[in-house]
Amino acid sequence: MACLQASGWLTGKKPSLLIMIQGRYNKDYWLVVLARHDAWLRELDRLIRDVWVECCDHLSSFKIGGVAYESDSTFSTGTMSVPLARLVSPGSTFTYDYDFGSTTSLDLKVIGETPIALPGGPLCLIARNDPPAIPCDLCGGKAAVILDDPDDDIPHYYCRACLVSTEHDPDYVETIANSPRNGVCGYTEDIAAALSWYPPGRSTGEVVSEEPDEVLPDDDAEVNAAIVAVIQDIGPDIDAFVQEEGAAHGDRGACMAGDTILAFCTFMHLLSGTKIDAWDVPSVQRCLIEHLAQNLLTPDDWLKNAVPILCRFLSRMEASGRITNASELIAALKQAEPAFQEAATSPEKGRAIFEYILMKAEEAGISITDIDASFAFAVKELARMAGIDPDDEEVRKRLSGLLDSGITEAFSSKLRATMIFGRCDEFCRRFKDDTILERCRRIFTALADHPAEPLLRGGGALWSAAIIYAACQDEDLIRPGKGAPPLGQEIGFFFGFERSSIRNKVRAMRALLPG
Repeated sequence: MACLQASGWLTGKKPSLLIMIQGRYNKDYWLVVLARHDAWLRELDRLIRDVWVECCDHLSSFKIGGVAYESDSTFSTGTMSVPLARLVSPGSTFTYDYDFGSTTSLDLKVIGETPIALPGGPLCLIARNDPPAIPCDLCGGKAAVILDDPDDDIPHYYCRACLVSTEHDPDYVETIANSPRNGVCGYTEDIAAALSWYPPGRSTGEVVSEEPDEVLPDDDAEVNAAIVAVIQDIGPDIDAFVQEEGAAHGDRGACMAGDTILAFCTFMHLLSGTKIDAWDVPSVQRCLIEHLAQNLLTPDDWLKNAVPILCRFLSRMEASGRITNASELIAALKQAEPAFQEAATSPEKGRAIFEYILMKAEEAGISITDIDASFAFAVKELARMAGIDPDDEEVRKRLSGLLDSGITEAFSSKLRATMIFGRCDEFCRRFKDDTILERCRRIFTALADHPAEPLLRGGGALWSAAIIYAACQDEDLIRPGKGAPPLGQEIGFFFGFERSSIRNKVRAMRALLPG
């Protein structure tokens, strides 16, 4: 009550109700909701669904004073389209059930009233339990994930270390939900949906106290392991070559040589897992065109010198006795050099840079709808990528001139939308025809034309994943039921999201689509 009085919120025309909601069979889960005098029962149903229970759009029901108020009023005694204040008052108790197959049952009580009224909506979540500690099934420590395989009778809880030691399908590994429906019917939390019921101004970072444990392979760890393997194999040879390049071409030449060789060797290790003495013509050409060319920035002098640097390095490695096919590999690199330069300067390369900057901006918590902030971040990120210190006084002056020039219009909402559909297009290239892409286009167009402009909110990559997932569902390529759909798992891996996050986004997205 003290917090409410200090909130700065207005006093309502009529008192607001304070409603405690608890899991019937696990009292560790609870919510306290502030219900303004004009709140409706159906709105309380929506809050409970968004914060705690929604998984497959099951039916739900309140029971108040012996009367059932169901989400589908066809067979119910009463409808949820009724003001709360007409049904309950301080001291009233009632119940709620969600899903009449795998039911989650809740007990509710009006624990008081207050003159304070939420200014922005009829209901607000003002308090909830901290996530209760759940023991790991194997070691007894604090569990981090739930393994909910539909072929198993019960879900299992594991800490991350114990999870690695089990045989499991990654598609069924989820973060543990702070909900009495945790482990039921594949339920996963939809933080974005829940956030709409929190007090105004809250962000996802404030709602989620810590990032969920990663359960998918760590790409950075894989790259770091490849770098370590390269250094263990030919680290001294690379160091000696860089010293020779420095003596012949100066410090900049040495830096360019070191970056080029380490990057190329790392890509080669990731591609084939082989040491340098097993390199062959197809591998080095593919690595040059498909991977080294995708370095985010391509200075003109690097573009001209990358292949010559690689050729000199191979010659040195043959002279030292580490390889015997240098002339063959050098000829292959020179043959592929025109394709390498074309790939490094293609429009797709520019789009890749733009996508990278968008990703970094999202990771930094910058909203793409804030054009000025996005552009400022992009300019500084490009400066860092080019080896320029954006905090240098002279550099700051030049950046300020750019920010005041009006060029920020390039980061408009249309570009964001273009990037969302561009990711869909990229994924859909794996299909034999354009059926899925056209379905994506129809969904995207409906979202882009929606008056609420949903594409301007949330992560762009997650929108792309949800659009593709929904399109595949519509075309019956992803079906409900047992078993992990390979295509759904592939979408998750491609975009870097757990499938549960994509499914939650799809459910929220479908509510915005016509028909």
